[in-house]
Amino acid sequence: MRNLSKIIFINSAHIRYAEVAMDGNVHFTGTQGVGKTTLLRALLFFYNCRKDKLGIRTQGQQAFDDFYIPDSYSYIIYEVSRGEKEPPFSIILFRHHNRAAFRFVDAPYSKEWIIDSLGAVASDHVTVRQRIKALEQTAAELLTDTPSILTYCTGTAVPT
Repeated sequence: MRNLSKIIFINSAHIRYAEVAMDGNVHFTGTQGVGKTTLLRALLFFYNCRKDKLGIRTQGQQAFDDFYIPDSYSYIIYEVSRGEKEPPFSIILFRHHNRAAFRFVDAPYSKEWIIDSLGAVASDHVTVRQRIKALEQTAAELLTDTPSILTYCTGTAVPT
């Protein structure tokens, strides 16, 4: 059974870098403003992919793309488990032409895809694409047997 196993934020939603394991029971605690709702909305986006249904008010709050992927060096990576016998795959969410775009990678997340050995974050999707080229897959190839995140995303994100 497929399920979300990890979320990685890189320069996303005021979070410089964070890896959050989603295996087992996950509990969010903390004071106001530490990111609980930010993480929950990123989870909700993964499962329903409807930016208009995330509880983000249009007046006084930034749109999903502007908050979660404000820059060319902002990323959210969703790592998806395929069960015990197959390795997970990853979905990279990034900004392309001022909107959310996805890249599918048939491998568990690797920090080296986005961040180089000096700690610099790739500032364009072309660099990331070159680093993952051998592993890249289409959504259809990875999601053929199970309805998932992007089955319902028509019009909200562009696979590039």
